[in-house]
Amino acid sequence: MSFEIAVIGDRDTTTGMALAGATYTHVHTTKDETLSKLNEFLTSDEIGLILLTHRVAEELGFEFRQLMRTKRLLPLVLQIPDKTGYVPEVDELREIIRRTVGGEIIIRKEGR
Repeated sequence: MSFEIAVIGDRDTTTGMALAGATYTHVHTTKDETLSKLNEFLTSDEIGLILLTHRVAEELGFEFRQLMRTKRLLPLVLQIPDKTGYVPEVDELREIIRRTVGGEIIIRKEGR
């Protein structure tokens, strides 16, 4: 079974991701509209990955965090930087791997 990719963010991010192959996109305008679309994506059986810009996740605030606590295993939700860049306090992908593996994976160059 194959899954589709959904993207939520600013117009430039969603357009770029659509050109790269994302099937579903939503340009964030209002908090309520975006929460509704996110909930639609989360309950879809077709979507396996939702890419959401950090800035949108921050604007959605508590409601976004609550949805993440109660969601199913799939789709996976990853926060990504938008066109202005973003350095999160916690790397979401690293945190998912740490929770799944049960520890930190450290990659070192040989000889160091």
